[in-house]
Amino acid sequence: MDNNVKRLKTHYQYVHTYKMSNVPILNNKLAVETVGFVDWGEDNSEFASAVGVLITPWFMNLVLLPKTTMQQKSRVGQTANILFPDGEYSFLTQLDDEFGVYLTCSLFSPMFDFSTQAQAVETAEAIMAQLLHSDDFKKAQKEEQQKQQSIKDHALLNSVASRRDFLRGKASAGGL
Repeated sequence: MDNNVKRLKTHYQYVHTYKMSNVPILNNKLAVETVGFVDWGEDNSEFASAVGVLITPWFMNLVLLPKTTMQQKSRVGQTANILFPDGEYSFLTQLDDEFGVYLTCSLFSPMFDFSTQAQAVETAEAIMAQLLHSDDFKKAQKEEQQKQQSIKDHALLNSVASRRDFLRGKASAGGL
């Protein structure tokens, strides 16, 4: 698990234990857990992040965490639209003293629809699968690969035809 993801979980466990006890919106059947965090963005860019789901007894959010400490370039509470294979999601900019700026997208709040931790985790896993691996994205990716291969094949065939034409004394494949 990424260091920032561990820190996020530890932070929200602290909030749950010391700041949220006895708050009526808590679903006491649930615990703080991070689910499905994967790398997102270019590894060496300032936008390199990890994306996953944060489950707490009071909310479930999609979270985009920086790989390094992000500088605060936008105001806290400002929205940022992030495009994933499943579509565009609107995130809120958050600032935490412990790990800096991160982005959240609310999925569920409060969490009373979940009767067990396993049910919440299964939901988070399904969300991550949908977010990153939609059928439309796979289809578009396959179509793009096929298009690129077709372009390469066409260029190769034209190259071969041009050599034949050249050996036959023709100026171009389209001539005579």
